[in-house]
Amino acid sequence: MSRREAVLLFSGGTDSTCAAALAALEFECLHLLTFHEASTSDSPIPHENVSRLRRAFPNVEFIHTVISTERLVEWLSYGDSFLGYLKNLVHDHVYNLATPGFSSLSWHLATLRFASRRRELGHDVSTIYDGMTRELTHLPGHMPSVRAHIAAMYEKHGFKFSSPVFDFPVPPDQRFVDRMVVDRHGFALSDEILPSERTTGTYLYERGILPHPNVKGSLFDNRMQHDCYPFVVYNLLIFWFLMPLQSWSRIEERITTVMAERIRRAERFIGNWSDPLFEEPVSVPAK
Repeated sequence: MSRREAVLLFSGGTDSTCAAALAALEFECLHLLTFHEASTSDSPIPHENVSRLRRAFPNVEFIHTVISTERLVEWLSYGDSFLGYLKNLVHDHVYNLATPGFSSLSWHLATLRFASRRRELGHDVSTIYDGMTRELTHLPGHMPSVRAHIAAMYEKHGFKFSSPVFDFPVPPDQRFVDRMVVDRHGFALSDEILPSERTTGTYLYERGILPHPNVKGSLFDNRMQHDCYPFVVYNLLIFWFLMPLQSWSRIEERITTVMAERIRRAERFIGNWSDPLFEEPVSVPAK
């Protein structure tokens, strides 16, 4: 009988590491997928937290794989040609700047390809996780309405998709500069800024995987995880331009429509896993 496997989108941050730790209680083999594109190619590959997971769960095999999604991001952002890009601009207007959503969708498309190929080889894989929480829900990939479309895409191809940490409390906010004057690692040491609820960081601290219950935003955190996406322009679009002019519900509706349309367009090559838009994954040797 084959081992039960799961696939997890893995940045190496606190939330995706906690999701991996929870999945390790159910599965014998976890595939941790880290994605990069041109704008994030220089950020750290999360070797450290993969090693921490292996030490914490010696009976579980963690297979770490890095995948470039640059071609997918280009296609999602600009289409097949300059004319295609102009059509996107005419149809989507400023919402064509929802680039963090196109990045996250590229990860899901690459994940669908990876999981489908594992299943075609006879492996018992039907579950896909990510480390999404209720934080930063202004980003397209975090919006529940967009995630419903992504889950439907996976389900259409025989996979269950969810986040085991979605309902975990968000830790208290703290500026990076404030952390750095506390200690050289940037950990929050004073009681008033320690989480009062059981966050993903608290869970990992209790399991002995992380050295402190609140490392988010610290220098330690920045060194251990891969940057997910550049969103400066997108944040300016949302908070400085769109929100003063219209309701958030209208903005969310438009972004969801744009993302659903991109998923619909992607259906033409989903299943054609040899399409040049997909780049071959690279396995990371265990350390």
